[in-house]
Amino acid sequence: MDGGLNSILQSVGPLLATLMVAAALILLWRKSRSVWLIVSLVAELVSLAFRGALALAPGVAQSAPFFFTAWLLCSLVFAAGLLGYAIESTQKPAP
Repeated sequence: MDGGLNSILQSVGPLLATLMVAAALILLWRKSRSVWLIVSLVAELVSLAFRGALALAPGVAQSAPFFFTAWLLCSLVFAAGLLGYAIESTQKPAP
């Protein structure tokens, strides 16, 4: 694979994945109105902001040691929200 194309995929791929996950969360929320999906969506958008900060100011990670810890916490909140939604949706009685 060409080095330029590889570089583009490495920078754009995670952004597209994050946007697709956010879109999926919005679509699921529109149907269920679950607060767990809002929690996951907010965490995913905050994670996107961390990714943007890292892209725009790469030195922020070195100057702020809590940067990656906070980013990891966003991932954990995202996962907890998604797990909460899965538990909530599987506990509902079948129509």
